Amino acid sequence: MRTFCLVSGCVLGFLACQRPAAAQTAVEYGAAGSAAATATTTTKGVGSSVGGVLDSLSKALNQGQDQVSKVEPASRKSRRDAIKVAAAPAAPRPSYEDAMGIQKGMSCDEVIRRFGPPLMAFAGEADAKTMSYAGKTGRVQVECQGGKVASAEKSY
Repeated sequence: MRTFCLVSGCVLGFLACQRPAAAQTAVEYGAAGSAAATATTTTKGVGSSVGGVLDSLSKALNQGQDQVSKVEPASRKSRRDAIKVAAAPAAPRPSYEDAMGIQKGMSCDEVIRRFGPPLMAFAGEADAKTMSYAGKTGRVQVECQGGKVASAEKSY
């Protein structure tokens, strides 16, 4: 008899709590739905404002094209001169010495001036710096301390 009362009490309690749980679910669903609806209503005007910005931009660009087309064309001779100026060659790249010539005792500024900027450079403690160069026949790892090359390890 005790078991029957316990089981029936649990069943009645479950049935009594089922309705509030369903109501809670409905409230939460409604809150989520209203949040989603609010979020979509705020973005409705974004499309029209973006369209307005693009429309203003195209008008401004079209005005600039109209002004360019109103300018009288230059003579053929001046066009040829402009083409010659535009086709002028760029300044040649500086030529550096082979990095295999780096020696211990050289100043670090001289190394950079003669052999160019390093492929990689790392700043170390105090006034120490490590630089890597690629030579014609291998690589050179340069250790600078106090503004002078402390070591130049060459790998072939």
